Amino acid sequence: MTLGALVYILWIVWYLCVFNIPTLTHWMNADLYESHLSISLGILISFICLAVISWKFQKNKYIQQYFPYFAILYFGSTLIYGGFNVGIMSPATIGGYISLISVGVVLFDRKIIYSAAIPISIFMLLSIVLTSLKQIPYAPLFSHELNGSNLSENSFWMYSMLILYFPIFLFSIILFEVLLTQWRNREAQIQSMSLIDPLTNIFNRRSLAQRLTLMQFEKQAYALVLLDLDHFKNINDNYGHDIGDVVLTKVAKILDLHLSEQDMAGRFGGEEFLLILQNKTQQQAIQIAEQCRQGIEQEPILLDLQHKLHVTASFGVAVSEQNKTKEMVLRQADQALYFAKKQGRNQVRYYDEIDLRY
Repeated sequence: MTLGALVYILWIVWYLCVFNIPTLTHWMNADLYESHLSISLGILISFICLAVISWKFQKNKYIQQYFPYFAILYFGSTLIYGGFNVGIMSPATIGGYISLISVGVVLFDRKIIYSAAIPISIFMLLSIVLTSLKQIPYAPLFSHELNGSNLSENSFWMYSMLILYFPIFLFSIILFEVLLTQWRNREAQIQSMSLIDPLTNIFNRRSLAQRLTLMQFEKQAYALVLLDLDHFKNINDNYGHDIGDVVLTKVAKILDLHLSEQDMAGRFGGEEFLLILQNKTQQQAIQIAEQCRQGIEQEPILLDLQHKLHVTASFGVAVSEQNKTKEMVLRQADQALYFAKKQGRNQVRYYDEIDLRY
């Protein structure tokens, strides 16, 4: 409705300017001046009133459900009325029709836009046929002198078409830009959601796999820390899965606190988490893993005002080497994690330690 009001303001300004420039007045049909100006002002006022109504009652369920159908039909009808007056087959009318239908199909629900586009298209086709058969006048807003001349060589007609179509073209571009911005933001959000674990809000297994693949392709050095929460099944069984979810979320936050910007923490699956530590030595990775282990052990999980829960985790560390694939490094980290559990849990173990002991 606001868009329609702005278009009609520009059209009315053009109409008034033409009739106030003596050298241009003879190109216009003076008999329609007062009636067309009155109708245009009435349409402008109605657009403003409808815009206020739609804004003021936007939360009303009937307005939400039915007003879009009326608004699109009214918007299209008033613009076709203007198009008919300057020529149903003129560049301004055809260009405006194509622009608005294109934007409408993309921007609005198809049922809404087609409910207006179909009757408007039928009206346009009938008008074209009837004007071709000379049953109704063509471009009644212009004088017989203008309609009888070679329009493509008439500078007034050419500039008028440009002025009349320009606001529609401009607003169509603006609407397309708004739509594209929303689409890009939505795509970015979907892309982000596909890489983030919805419960813990850290990276998911897919993100971890992509990062490892990239690091291996770029031949970057890294260390992997695989950790598993100790006796997590008992937590779910004794306290419920909602408390288990709280524990997983709390652990994810603790892991994030102990990592640098170039490192990555992600949920590997269930109660397992994976840390990817870029350009870290084995000793540095063990130190970071130990900090995380202590943070998890020392952070209480509040069940209520009187009870709290403490959890622990076991860690396995492995470091990449030139002849190791990411699958091999991950398998070694898993073996080190299993070794940590076998040794009593709540501790950090590394793969080379297994080789030294056995």
